[in-house]
Amino acid sequence: MQNRIADMAAFFRGGRICLFRFLRTGAILSLVFLSACSSRTVISEGSLTLSDSLAEAAKREFVMASLLSTKGEYRGAVDGYRKLLPVQPSNAALHYALSKAYVGLGAIDSARMYSEKSVQLSSGNKYYLRFLAYLSHQMNDYVRAADLYRQVATLEPGSTEALSTLALEYLSADQPEKALAVFQEILRIDPMNESTQAQVLLLEVKLTHYHDAIGTIKELIDQGDGREKLRLTLGELYLQTKQYDLAFKTYREVLHDNPRLIPAWLALFEVSVQSASPQTFRDDLNLFYDTNKATFEQKIELAKLFLVRSLRDSSFVEPAFVMIGEINKRHPDKSEVYVLRGKAKLQQQEVESAVGDFRKALALEPANLDIWEDLVIAHLRQKKFREAEATLFMAKKRFPSKALRLRVLEGEMLFQSGKARQAVLLLEGVVLPKNARKEKVLYLQAGSTLALCYDKLGFADKCVRLYETMLEIDPDNILMMNNLAFVFAEQARELPRARELAMKVVAAEPGNAGYLDTLGWVLFRMGEYEKAREILEKAVALDSREAEILDHLAEVYQKLGNLQKAEEMRQKSSKLKEK
Repeated sequence: MQNRIADMAAFFRGGRICLFRFLRTGAILSLVFLSACSSRTVISEGSLTLSDSLAEAAKREFVMASLLSTKGEYRGAVDGYRKLLPVQPSNAALHYALSKAYVGLGAIDSARMYSEKSVQLSSGNKYYLRFLAYLSHQMNDYVRAADLYRQVATLEPGSTEALSTLALEYLSADQPEKALAVFQEILRIDPMNESTQAQVLLLEVKLTHYHDAIGTIKELIDQGDGREKLRLTLGELYLQTKQYDLAFKTYREVLHDNPRLIPAWLALFEVSVQSASPQTFRDDLNLFYDTNKATFEQKIELAKLFLVRSLRDSSFVEPAFVMIGEINKRHPDKSEVYVLRGKAKLQQQEVESAVGDFRKALALEPANLDIWEDLVIAHLRQKKFREAEATLFMAKKRFPSKALRLRVLEGEMLFQSGKARQAVLLLEGVVLPKNARKEKVLYLQAGSTLALCYDKLGFADKCVRLYETMLEIDPDNILMMNNLAFVFAEQARELPRARELAMKVVAAEPGNAGYLDTLGWVLFRMGEYEKAREILEKAVALDSREAEILDHLAEVYQKLGNLQKAEEMRQKSSKLKEK
């Protein structure tokens, strides 16, 4: 959904309005303001002369300070302006100029103070308001900035530029409803403004105003530009509002005009799944396979997409297997189909059947090392270590040039079969600086297994040092971050850092039950039991088949005094371990 909306927004090619073009305003404008504000009230000829003299001196001082500011000599400019403050403390232009000079010095706090004063002295000056809004934005005070931009928009009735700036500031202030109202105000002034139409549609979708979004997108379609992408988005909105008949109708119209449009086929299949119409799904799938001349690669990629989707939504599991089965009927001699089905079965814990598919794939393509590795992993999942060892032995004989890669796999096999010390001896010969440079991926795989071996053998410091080394090589590796955070939690050490690492990992993959489990366990170790409960309950909701997560949640319930829930989790965990 988001990708399609993003594509649509890019289609409009609308550019963000420059928010602060007034920053280019030079010292001359301030000088005009200063001149206008200079006192010329006199009561005698003598006092007139004195008044003119003081005013002229102030102007000269101001001009000199402004010239320094123009040349980038902001410190001198500040000193010059400040000398004038005792003489003209109520001069708004002077405070405005001083504020800009402080911006040049990077002293934004001082800049904002004088900018606030300029607005206080001259609240109807849109230049002062804009500059203060800019400073407020820079200091992350988006609500204040939005209030100031609203005042500017009031001073410039009918200005779409001022309204656009205000709407964007509301977005910065996380006030999307207000932003939407302003964008709609712009459209009342300029109904054909394409970038604003895109913003309105995006916000209507974000705020789940789906029925409003449907009306907006219909108007855009009627304008006749970019209709294909817009109709795809319209179909998605119908799907979101569960108007399945209209979604089917919309996607079929798109495919009537462009029968080779893969995204439309994918969307059509999704409607069948969401509306629980398995026969419609199968009919449309066969139509796609038989009449659209889809390539084998396209069929495989669509099936992979459904498999990925099935990780988050179980309603996609069966359709994914239907897809793979239909591909297999049409391409029984393609090893890729058996590999894909084998991986799908592993995903569903159907390990024995997965082994059969990997063997079929290997019979068709014995020179494919990936398939040999898949078969070894499947045997390991079965805990059939002799079969895994025998398969790995044959792979070593067939692929002598891939010795390093197969040593990494052998290390994993030794670890899983309970031979952690042998795995250490083998993998320490792989986890070397030269391999980190030449074979980074293999190095990290081997290092990850070696760290688990160290942890199991009680070599805590070695384990931590290895994870730290791997994160130096690959700083964004969230798996290593997660594992290090978990080690810290288990050892009850460096818990603040463990929490920081775990939160970063969960932010990257919020739907990963294992990562949520790590964060929950860290919070438990820190004594934050209620937060730990909340996180671990999310983890269990995502994956109720992982015994360790259930054990952790049981510990949390125990600490919170919910003994019944704690015992319930332990019983579920025991049943899983028995299996």
